[in-house]
Order: sequence, then structure tokens, then C-alpha cells
Amino acid sequence: MKKFWSVLLIVMVLAAVFAVPVFAQGENPPAPTSPVELPVELQALLAAVIGYLVTQGLKSLSKLLNADLTGWAAAITASVVTTVIYFFHAILSAVPAEAQPSVAITLTLIVSILGAFGVHSAVKGKK
Repeated sequence: MKKFWSVLLIVMVLAAVFAVPVFAQGENPPAPTSPVELPVELQALLAAVIGYLVTQGLKSLSKLLNADLTGWAAAITASVVTTVIYFFHAILSAVPAEAQPSVAITLTLIVSILGAFGVHSAVKGKK
């Protein structure tokens, strides 16, 4: 339970550090000039997860069909990852201007939570 509270404390501190500048500007933060984009960290995470899943799926499909799909694996994985990232960007570009700051804060909070879990697992692994 002690580890839970330490991770929660790290997440809350990171969330406060990232969210305070937006709230300090007043009631209505200025609307961004460009649409909200998926943070680079989440893009990398999506690319890693989807790349792993597609690669494992192609390996099992290769065994099932008794065919060698190694030449196609990189091309298929890259196209699927790119399509999913563009899909998320398309969804985020449809966010109305007045909701863009809230969406940006939420995405930053997700990045900070995932980062806190990464730091926690790295610290836990060094013991």
C-alpha cells in the first residue's frame, strides 16, 4: 500500500506541474491556434504496442499458413501503426476549439501517469 501512495503522490505532483500554468491564465485559457495532437510519448507507446501485436499476429499467421511472411512484416506493421496514429490525429482534430485545452490537459495527464508508472517500475527493478 505504501508503493501505491508514493506513485499517487508522484502522479499528483506531475499533474499539478503540468496543469497549473493553464489554470493560472484565468478562467478561460486562450484557444490554441492549431488542433490538439497526440503527444509524442503516446505516439511512441502506440507504435510499440501495435508493432508488437501486429508482429506477433503475423508470426502466428505465418505458422498457420506455412508461409514465410518476414519480408512483409515490416511493411504491414508500419502501415498499421501509421494508420492508427493518423486515426487518432483525425479524432483529435475534430475537437471543438473551446474543449481543446481540456483535451490537451487530459492527454498530458495520461502521459504523466504512464511516466510515473515507468519511473516506479524502474526504481522497483533496481532494488
